[in-house]
Amino acid sequence: MLDFSAQKKRRARFLWAWSFTLTLISLPCVAMAIHDVIVGAPNMDGAVIVGVFMAVILAAGISLGIKARKASREVDALNIPEDLERYVLQLAREGGGELSAATLALESKLNLDQSAHVLAEFEKRGHAYSVVVGEGSRRYIFPDLKASALPSDSGAADADDFMRRLAESEQVEEPHYHTHKS
Repeated sequence: MLDFSAQKKRRARFLWAWSFTLTLISLPCVAMAIHDVIVGAPNMDGAVIVGVFMAVILAAGISLGIKARKASREVDALNIPEDLERYVLQLAREGGGELSAATLALESKLNLDQSAHVLAEFEKRGHAYSVVVGEGSRRYIFPDLKASALPSDSGAADADDFMRRLAESEQVEEPHYHTHKS
C-alpha cells in the first residue's frame, strides 16, 4: 500500500548520490579552469573548453541535487489514500476515538511501521494527538471521534484534559500594536 513511498525514497537517494558525485568531480575542474584563464595558461583554448564542459556537468549535478531535495520532501509528506484514511477513522470510531498502531496493523494490510507512520501523519495534520499509556504503548486520540462515555481508564481522561489545556495555551494571539503620538 505504501511501497510507492519506499520507491520514492530510493529514487531520492539515487539522485543525491549522482548529484554528489558529479559535483565532487566537476567543481575542482571548473575552479582550475577559471584559475588557468585568470593566470593566463599557455593552452587557453583547452582551459576554456574544459571549463565549459565541467561547468555543464556541475550544472547537471546541482539540478540533480535540487530534484533529490524535492523528491525527499515528497517522501516526508506522506500521501495517505482516501480509502485508508476512511478505514483508519472507522477503526478509531469503533475504538471510542482511540487507536494504536498495533490495532491498525492487525486490522489492515499495513505492517506495524507503516501503521505508526500513518497515525503519526494524522497527528502531524492535527486530527489526532498521541499519549503514552501502559508500558510505553502509544495511543492516538481522535477528539472528534471520542465517545461521550467515560474513557476506559482515569489516566486517559486526565490526558485528554491536559492535551486540551495545552492546545489552548499554545494558541498565539496577534500582538496589539499601540501607536504613540507625540
